[in-house]
Amino acid sequence: MGKLFKDKYFWILAAVCAASLFLFLGASDFHTKGEPREALVAYAMLDMDNWALPMTNGVDMAYKPPMFHWMIAAISSVTGAVTEYTSRMPSAIALAVMVLAGYVFFAKRRGREVAMLASLLALTNFEVHRAGMNCRVDMLLAAFMVLALFQLYKWGEKGLKGVPVLAILSLSEAFLTKGPAGLVLPCGVVALFLLIRGVNFFRIFFSFLAVALASFIIPAFWYYAAWQQGGEPFLALVIEENV
Repeated sequence: MGKLFKDKYFWILAAVCAASLFLFLGASDFHTKGEPREALVAYAMLDMDNWALPMTNGVDMAYKPPMFHWMIAAISSVTGAVTEYTSRMPSAIALAVMVLAGYVFFAKRRGREVAMLASLLALTNFEVHRAGMNCRVDMLLAAFMVLALFQLYKWGEKGLKGVPVLAILSLSEAFLTKGPAGLVLPCGVVALFLLIRGVNFFRIFFSFLAVALASFIIPAFWYYAAWQQGGEPFLALVIEENV
């Protein structure tokens, strides 16, 4: 950690993230139907004081799990209102964290210069940067999945020994951002990678099964609370969105 604080590349990258993301978040009004739809869920959370399953316009359930909306509502409760800026901030934070975590990950394996180049390529990719400036769940989902991939890879380097706590937390948050895909895809990718590298199939299967089950614990609390409020219509929505 001490070396990181002295790493000039890391701080240059952090400054680039701050300048290219946070200075312009509120420069434009909502300009797609998706942005206000997500912001309305956070607004309903604060207006109704219901952080489990708020109804927008009094009738509509949110189509996605609430992690993104929780973050908007938490930020907006500090600033005093749900605005374009506060609604887009979770995406910008997610992109900045993903880029900086990527730098740290690759710097230890390929050197600081390669890590800096890779991180700048990720940050300046048009679709990635646009997602980081939008009030949509996609950037937050991508960030949690990438963080999970980094942690699962490190777990693989250790021979799948120990408990990958940070990976489990990242997978849980990805699940709470957009459903089961946030858990299944990172686990599947790293499991297949390890299988190709010659790790025993059954060791991979049972190790990743345990990680998947542990990662579902936190989301299960929200699903239960939301089901208590939404009943059968909520279950129907979950099946429609995920199956």
